[in-house]
Amino acid sequence: MSTSLYNDHLEYITKFIYKHAGIVLTQEKSYLIETRLREVARIVGEPDLNQLIERLKTTGDVQLKTLVVDALTTNETMWFRDRRPFEALKNHVLPALQKAKPDRTLRIWSAACSTGQEPYSLAIMLEELGLFKHWDITIYATDIANKVIQKAGDGIYTQFEISRGLPAKYLVKYFQQLDGDQWQISRSIRNMVRFQRHNILTDLPPHRHLDLVLCRNVLIYFDAPSKQQILKKIHKVLNPEGFLMLGSSESTLGITDQFEHVQFDGAIFFQPAPAEQLVKPALAV
Repeated sequence: MSTSLYNDHLEYITKFIYKHAGIVLTQEKSYLIETRLREVARIVGEPDLNQLIERLKTTGDVQLKTLVVDALTTNETMWFRDRRPFEALKNHVLPALQKAKPDRTLRIWSAACSTGQEPYSLAIMLEELGLFKHWDITIYATDIANKVIQKAGDGIYTQFEISRGLPAKYLVKYFQQLDGDQWQISRSIRNMVRFQRHNILTDLPPHRHLDLVLCRNVLIYFDAPSKQQILKKIHKVLNPEGFLMLGSSESTLGITDQFEHVQFDGAIFFQPAPAEQLVKPALAV
């Protein structure tokens, strides 16, 4: 199999992934692109990477396009990823939402959820907190990659995947061991989460009234106009008392003035800014 893409094919694939996923992959990422496309070429029986790109350019094969998007989408995740924000969720954000929601409903969106560790971590936390007994709770979990959504819905993980951040007490309490090194999360936790394929750039959010949105380590893959578009969508569906959680290196600053940041024990969250802050003063005549 060819070890490298021609320059025009590399340019084509970077434009392709931007068009279909909104993700910016520069040609400097050629090694990453080629490494991931080799598996696609193997699956569809193409002996050469450049022949694979030619086939992608000329075919209407939806399955091939889906395989390419899946391959070039980063799906790095773990349980309770980053201790500080999850501690802030437990100690501040979720208790604040419990007090602010007299209708006893909770709607959460885990955007770009990958193989499900983030939304399942949230579901476990909600169970452990004990603040939301008999509430109507739905966690919407979305990702652009079909393969990870399918895996997440099954809730089955290897011992290696389990070992990445899951406390042993939760493994005992919420998982059942299957054959070999496979573990499946309990049905009660799986039932709290609704998984669906979703393009965060082009599709509507999964619900019109959300209390908490986790969009962590997502914006870093988009250019400035796309970031503005994504944050505008989230702002439109986030309840006034709701919270947005971004990755530790991400912020709304310099992108939009629709959010104000709040800090809990060193973890930064974002809330919709009061309407009066968004009104620009009229120019004196």
